[in-house]
Amino acid sequence: MRTLLIPAVTAAIAIAAMLYQAQTADPVLTEAPAARLGELPGFVSEAIEPSEAERHTLPDDTLFDKRLYTATDGTWFQVTLVTGGRSKSSIHRPELCLPTQGFQMMNPRTIVVAGVDWHLVTLAFNDASTLGFAYTFFNQEGFRTSSHLLRIFVDVWDRSILGRIDRWVMVTVNASTSDERRLSEFLRLVRGVVP
Repeated sequence: MRTLLIPAVTAAIAIAAMLYQAQTADPVLTEAPAARLGELPGFVSEAIEPSEAERHTLPDDTLFDKRLYTATDGTWFQVTLVTGGRSKSSIHRPELCLPTQGFQMMNPRTIVVAGVDWHLVTLAFNDASTLGFAYTFFNQEGFRTSSHLLRIFVDVWDRSILGRIDRWVMVTVNASTSDERRLSEFLRLVRGVVP
């Protein structure tokens, strides 16, 4: 009897949520956060156009802002802001696309830099030296997380219960170094240009 109780309660909650959502109006698309990349002290930077794959694979209302930051010692950091639109497919977790590009993802971990959670991984590509990679998410309400699962939960809740489509921004940082200290220093600077 007890073994049937949990699935029955779960099914009842799911059915109630679907009925509630079916009776509510279409969710409203919120205004995108004012997130733009700018200059950083100690770095030369240049704007980068979105790739063909980004422009043609992601929905038309997806917004991009990309910059390459290069330090005097040649270390580089590519920062990308992807702001989602109406479709949930604008933003996906990097673990889906990085392996298809040939990267091996190692040593996943979460760190907090200047009050922001970042998910870090070390990337390896063939015999090349390792690269650093970090990502985090935030929405127009200022909710921040490095957990893709938590971001999806908040998004589903807001669409289903609050009747709004959040404009999530995924911030990714590709780095020529996998040194966590150096990457953390850069993420602290990025916090100054990304609200």
